[in-house]
Amino acid sequence: MLQQALTQIVGPANVLTDDAARQYASSDIFIWPDAVIAELVVRPGSTAEVAQVVALLENKNIVPRGAGLSYTGAVVPHSPAVVVDTARLDAIDVHADDLYAVVGAGCAWEKVAQALNPHGLRAVQRSPISGSHSTVGGLASQNLPGGMDGVIGLTVVLADGTVARTGSAARTDASAFQRYSGPDLTGVFLGDCGAFGIKTEVVLRLAPEQRAAFASFGFPNPDDLVGAIATLMRHTSGVRAFAMDQAKGASASKVEAGEAAKILGAVVKGAGSLGQAVKDVAQLARGRNAHAGHPWSLHLTVEAATEAAAQSQLDLARKQIRATEIDNVVPKTLHAKPYSIRGLVGPDGERWVPVHGVLPLSSARACMADLRAHLDSQAGDLKRIGVSAQWLVSSAGPYVTIEPMFYWRDALDPIQLAHLSERNRSRFGGGAENTAARDLVRRLRGELRDVFARHGAVHAQIGRFYSLTERMDPGSRELLARIKRTLDPAGRMNPGALGL
Repeated sequence: MLQQALTQIVGPANVLTDDAARQYASSDIFIWPDAVIAELVVRPGSTAEVAQVVALLENKNIVPRGAGLSYTGAVVPHSPAVVVDTARLDAIDVHADDLYAVVGAGCAWEKVAQALNPHGLRAVQRSPISGSHSTVGGLASQNLPGGMDGVIGLTVVLADGTVARTGSAARTDASAFQRYSGPDLTGVFLGDCGAFGIKTEVVLRLAPEQRAAFASFGFPNPDDLVGAIATLMRHTSGVRAFAMDQAKGASASKVEAGEAAKILGAVVKGAGSLGQAVKDVAQLARGRNAHAGHPWSLHLTVEAATEAAAQSQLDLARKQIRATEIDNVVPKTLHAKPYSIRGLVGPDGERWVPVHGVLPLSSARACMADLRAHLDSQAGDLKRIGVSAQWLVSSAGPYVTIEPMFYWRDALDPIQLAHLSERNRSRFGGGAENTAARDLVRRLRGELRDVFARHGAVHAQIGRFYSLTERMDPGSRELLARIKRTLDPAGRMNPGALGL
């Protein structure tokens, strides 16, 4: 019997067959009517166990899973499958002298940051704000706007149970210190949504912690804002920018007392001196609504070896932006406390789901105008059904990511409830399903995806939502298909992901 055989490999506590566990492991933060509940969930604790499990599942479809906080169906089975949950793969092996760390695929980004802090190091790879829970392996599988250059190696279990290592660690006489050692096999598996294999370890490039400088600006409209970001990225380097509309800024400032205390503690801890801590606390108090008078706000962070160098680089960035400078409390706070899961629902318990596109600098302004025009044309339905739209825009290089996001009143699923405080679970749980809003959001996400496509956008977290193979030239599409056929001849690894 399959369950007994799996139990012998991973132990009885790590083979889950109850309805609640199977349903939870078959979901992400959106609603997929064609989702199929997993046959069972298995949680291996090592690469060797993953290899044994995969070999045992030779006749089963397999869906790898991290935290499951995606919104593109990437970890949601759409045919009968066994879910391989990587949560127990959370070891961290820091090689400080050689500036790399080997991290279990199921390890949360916040845990990585905590492990690196005593060494005065940080991961070069950027990570999402949901990193208090979202995993290193999940990011490697889903990709991130701006690239994955901070990942320098992987351990992957292929569909037949073969264990493969990429980067310099593929050589038996070398460590994992270098990504490029012959063909870039690491790149083959990045952004694959688990369609090519199960990542069990991720090797991250490390760098010394740096000092940071911050600035914020108010804008009257999104056209000027996106134009400013594009200009900034053409003429500067090393600047991280994110922007939001007034509605998103207002919702982001609504936090529980417990969350506010954590933010305050993080800001004080990062102040560097008692005097600076007093100033930062005062800034938090007065700056909570610093951008309230501006329809859009832009926030910059610059990091460098010294505070003076960071400030000098920030001054260069300021010269590219013609806008009113406002209180910089927002980027300063996010730098002090970069990870939070509270945005998984709206401030009043609304369901939330975004759609995004990563655009060339020259296309971003026109794309933003078309996205907004399309949503304006749907204003009647949005108001009648009770769905609101908010906006994030970000960049850290020669691209602009635009992310419209939808909020609406609806029943919350276990995956949302699991990440809420006990107080908010009691406040927001038990709501009625709002099928009209779900249908509207589903339609609008598809329509905005098409708008992005007309402007040449690409996407992270392709999953089963964004088109990949449909937009590829024939030769590239055949190359992708050949890789899939070679690594997974029966098509059992996360079938349907990437459009394969």
